[in-house]
Amino acid sequence: MVTSRNFCGILSLVVLCVSLVAAPGSATTLGDIIYSRKAGPGDWAPAYFPHWVHRIKYKCYACHDTLFPMRRGGNPTMAGMSTGASCGACHNGKTAFGLDTCQRCHVSQ
Repeated sequence: MVTSRNFCGILSLVVLCVSLVAAPGSATTLGDIIYSRKAGPGDWAPAYFPHWVHRIKYKCYACHDTLFPMRRGGNPTMAGMSTGASCGACHNGKTAFGLDTCQRCHVSQ
């Protein structure tokens, strides 16, 4: 039997989930990240990181806290990635697609 207390709890949870997913300025899926950066005319779009695609394949500790701290902030750089830092630890053309496939990350939203 659904009581008014249970109903209010379920309704609150649904409202919270919807507000998190539909938050203005957020990436398309909860947990995804758009790395903003200063770009000039004709420059590449900001990089889009599909967090949940990675979460399906890997456990959190595959990246956190060795490659990425468990907090917001920071922008990986192409220079750092080319030396194996951040995304470049896996996106090396062997473990995952390489850094030369720009359109895989730099997509217009």
